[in-house]
Amino acid sequence: MSALSELLAKIAVVRKEKIDGASGDDDLAARLDLLASRDPDLPDWRESIADLMRLVGADSSYGVRKALAIELGYPEERILTQGSAEMNRWLTEELKKHL
Repeated sequence: MSALSELLAKIAVVRKEKIDGASGDDDLAARLDLLASRDPDLPDWRESIADLMRLVGADSSYGVRKALAIELGYPEERILTQGSAEMNRWLTEELKKHL
């Protein structure tokens, strides 16, 4: 399974699972906000790809984020020259298109 498929599968579970305080009509953002509010680390899933991945129970390691970025079209050479912070910002915005 690709990195994107695995992450989207985890997100699909969040969309469907029963979450105390969430109604069945809540959109994904509302559900993620609710989960984030209950996390003592207060993840900023809207701005951090790693926080989003952790929030939905996905592996947020550098290797997985790098594979996900490459899968979505981020040039590997840019990772080497511009570092992971730039990749993470790009990845956060790119993933929003898939939600």
